[in-house]
Amino acid sequence: MINLISIEQHKNIVCSDEVLKEIQKSFLLVSSKQLAHFLGKKNDSSLRAARAKGTGFKYYKDRHGNVYYNLIEILNEIGLTNDNN
Repeated sequence: MINLISIEQHKNIVCSDEVLKEIQKSFLLVSSKQLAHFLGKKNDSSLRAARAKGTGFKYYKDRHGNVYYNLIEILNEIGLTNDNN
């Protein structure tokens, strides 16, 4: 159960639903395997090779070393944009 007093103490660092909706329009993380599948590749080996060479798409790592890509950034980079923003 959520402690309402605890939420009240930290409400200045909690995002509102409106803020999260705005963030969601420009940020959607996918794994390397998911991106490879999305791009129609057999596996993510070419994405891994590009990362190792310092080329390719911008990626993010979590504290455990897992690699993620922002799908929105990649779609914009390859020229596919969503005009419904």
